[in-house]
Amino acid sequence: MSRFNRLHFWVILTFLGFIVAVGPPGPAAGAQPVDVWAGPTNEKAVALTFDDGPSPVYTPQIMALFKKYKAHGTFFVMGHRVEQHPGLVQALIKAGHEVGNHSYSHPRFTKIAQLSREQELERTAVDLDLLGCPQTGRLFRPPYSAYDDRLKAYLTNTRRCLVLWSIDSGDWQGLTAPAIIKNVLSRVRNGAIIIFHDNNEDTQADRHPTVEALRTILPALKAAGYRMVTVSELLHRHGSSCQPGESKD
Repeated sequence: MSRFNRLHFWVILTFLGFIVAVGPPGPAAGAQPVDVWAGPTNEKAVALTFDDGPSPVYTPQIMALFKKYKAHGTFFVMGHRVEQHPGLVQALIKAGHEVGNHSYSHPRFTKIAQLSREQELERTAVDLDLLGCPQTGRLFRPPYSAYDDRLKAYLTNTRRCLVLWSIDSGDWQGLTAPAIIKNVLSRVRNGAIIIFHDNNEDTQADRHPTVEALRTILPALKAAGYRMVTVSELLHRHGSSCQPGESKD
């Protein structure tokens, strides 16, 4: 299918999604929980996640550190940055990382109309699909972690999972590397989903402290016996070509 036809498909999909969303919501029988804050606590594993990318400056540095420590992460990307840097998204997938949806332009979802929400979500999903990352049953993290029941209903009806976090690294506040390290290592526990940022909504953030903190955090977690896995691996979700678990090199 050509890109032109795919974009027309997106318009149709958005319209159909709007119809579904205004109808009576409700999960299918046996559906998994639509919102997730952490994984199982009976395994020594954690998921490191990154919002607002990809960044041509910081994402490759983070990928290099993950490769060094044989770790994998989940990157919640913005659609307009996917269109600017498609090669970075493909590199993430090839390296065994998971790519999730973080909207197209980073609005606060609780402040925009339902149709605008769906357009933000579905356009990014198509961008990822065009790069070989089908988004059926995939992961979504709303900007600012802001959501409501109507968004949850839409995600349920479109078989998506709302992924939040149990540990905030605090890097979005402009903290120093030592402060980020303390925030993470002092609170880490089995099943933790840890939120970092490899960019921000306006590309002005300095993420060097995040990268420097990871130089300590990754080996420390490994030495403590933690496996650093994707969110889908942490939750034991299967069936997506974008939930690898090992490098595709």
